[in-house]
Amino acid sequence: MRLVPIGVSNEADAKRFMRAEDFSDCRYDGVQLRTDRKKNPVIIMESKRTDPLRWKVVYGFSQVFFRSFAEAVEFCNSRGFQLVKDQVDG
Repeated sequence: MRLVPIGVSNEADAKRFMRAEDFSDCRYDGVQLRTDRKKNPVIIMESKRTDPLRWKVVYGFSQVFFRSFAEAVEFCNSRGFQLVKDQVDG
């Protein structure tokens, strides 16, 4: 796992090298990287186990759990969390 100093580099630099999978750990895989209105990272993650709530959105100090990826995406869209451009284009 790459260590990314969040808040130290400017927005353009952060978007260039941060990926959702950089936030994966032994329990969750990072699936999608988004940003909030202040350009802070928001990650949609999938559990490696088949728990009833296998999807979560992590932003700031909060974690919200969902039954499906579609519900997690709808939550992000409703709060204005934008996809990182590299993921949309590439």
